[in-house]
Amino acid sequence: MSTPAPRSALRRFFEYVWPYAGLMWLATLAGMLKFVLPSTTALALKFLTDRLVPTMSGGQPQGKSDVVVRAIDALLFNFSHLLPAGWEGPWGRFNLLMIFLIAIYALWAVSTYYRSYWAAVAGHRTMLDLRTDLYAHLTRLSHGFFASRQSGSIVSRLMADIALAQNFVGTAMTNIWMDLVSCVFYVYVLFSMDAPLAAAALVVFPFYIVSMRGFGKLTKQSTHDLQQAMETFSGDVQERIGGIQMVKSYTAEQREVRAFFGGARRLYDLTMRNAIFTSLSNSVVQWLTQMATVGIIWFGGYRLVTGQTSVGTVVAFILLLRELYFPISRMSELNAVLQNSLAAIERIFEIFDVEPDVKELPDARELPTPRGAVSLENVTFGYGEAAVLRDLSLEVKPGEVVALVGPSGAGKSTLIQLVPRFYDPRQGTVRVDGVDVRELKLRPLRAMVGMVAQDTLLLSGSVRENILYGRPSATEAEVLAAARAAHAHEFITALPQGYETELGERGTRLSGGQKQRIALARAFLKDPKILILDEATSALDSESEALIQQSLDALMKGRTCIAIAHRLSTIVHADRIVVMEAGKIVEVGPHAELLRRGGLYARLYQRQFGLTERAAADVRPG
Repeated sequence: MSTPAPRSALRRFFEYVWPYAGLMWLATLAGMLKFVLPSTTALALKFLTDRLVPTMSGGQPQGKSDVVVRAIDALLFNFSHLLPAGWEGPWGRFNLLMIFLIAIYALWAVSTYYRSYWAAVAGHRTMLDLRTDLYAHLTRLSHGFFASRQSGSIVSRLMADIALAQNFVGTAMTNIWMDLVSCVFYVYVLFSMDAPLAAAALVVFPFYIVSMRGFGKLTKQSTHDLQQAMETFSGDVQERIGGIQMVKSYTAEQREVRAFFGGARRLYDLTMRNAIFTSLSNSVVQWLTQMATVGIIWFGGYRLVTGQTSVGTVVAFILLLRELYFPISRMSELNAVLQNSLAAIERIFEIFDVEPDVKELPDARELPTPRGAVSLENVTFGYGEAAVLRDLSLEVKPGEVVALVGPSGAGKSTLIQLVPRFYDPRQGTVRVDGVDVRELKLRPLRAMVGMVAQDTLLLSGSVRENILYGRPSATEAEVLAAARAAHAHEFITALPQGYETELGERGTRLSGGQKQRIALARAFLKDPKILILDEATSALDSESEALIQQSLDALMKGRTCIAIAHRLSTIVHADRIVVMEAGKIVEVGPHAELLRRGGLYARLYQRQFGLTERAAADVRPG
């Protein structure tokens, strides 16, 4: 798995954000209003203390006529003609100032709502696109990718990592700009009121930057470690929950609880490590903020005593300083969010950078009229370094029924996965109707292949939805016909809601035989040209097996069929039986002939049915 550089991953992430840039700018503008408007309380208090109160008592205004005082003076003068009779003078101006504050906070409430709403819309839409594209990419990856990873770890990237990345859009990208603008605004206002006092307030800025950079690196690395541990832990838990029946059958509950605690404890330790770095960063920033406030009170008191500033200016400074350091403090928290999000973004694009082993060629084509011929020519294949199939050749004619038998590990299941091109061979060629499968389009190729596996997979949903998975466009009559052909209609109609009965995860509400028959109905509905059966009747009782075997015999007519069987009684009527051992074909022929040869097939048959060599040789298919 290749890991992109952080800047590369971030640039690619911005491609998902860009379509919603307008919403983000609206959220940012609303956020600027949200954090700048509260400053009007401190400015109004300064104006009230230095201007209105002295004039109400017949004294002289205090402090200098700075930009804030001039702006409020001009505002009140322009609207003074709206004052009712009897409100002239300082008292009327005071009332007008309070009315403006009420209106400003009404605007503040509206901007607060839209800042959150627009940021949420932009964030959730971005994550919807990113999550959908990541899932689509996962579905295009080869079987080897999923074979080497836990399903829970893949789901963790799809859900938990993308949820963390959403913070980058919903919080980081909007907060950065509105916090910067808020800081610039407050610095300008402070310098306009008292430049020496403002300069003293900014002394701690370098310490802010140093702490954010130092803790940012630690937070990012700890988040990456935490998400990696979460991925592994999620995969382990999902495996155990999926195999809870095995856990109980081996009375391994206590052992699993101990293992769970070990994984949860590691997760806890990494979470606390991340929390320590985040808390330290926030604590240092808060401490610097408090020290800055104490410093301003100290220095402001000195300037007040020496007559260099006014009471209103010092009071406004103390209030505004908290408004200035609030976005700075939030930048520290934002730094942790940003590092967490960046770590998640890198992990997301690690998956995007995984290329499928099986790729469709740009000039791939479809078979105009598929016949169903399958051939393997000198095929060698293995999942790791060791070869599972070794220089294997096999030809299956259109409409022929070929059974694969042999001891476990012979390569039977591997062979059938090469036909729909789940894997590509290391050497040799797999052909369908004489065409190399690497030259064919994947969807049409796999559409002509129907597979019924030993491990039946049913999805959460109704019986009807599971059957329709074979061909979603099928009509009601076709669904019923497929169910009847698979001898499933009778038990389906006996279910509480019939075809609308919800099956639960993996169809746990059905017996093994019932699940197998629904899987067969799905295959009937797909109506494939090539049918691959991997122990398709293994989960059925003797009565059901006989019924299904009749249905399979009908289904196999006119179709190419490759069947894997361990129960040799199910394949005695095959046109040819291919016997495999250690990745090679050791025998080929019909049932009776292979028995007469007395080779591996005969030994397997004798072992399974407890026959003597002479009795086995006398067996003829009925």
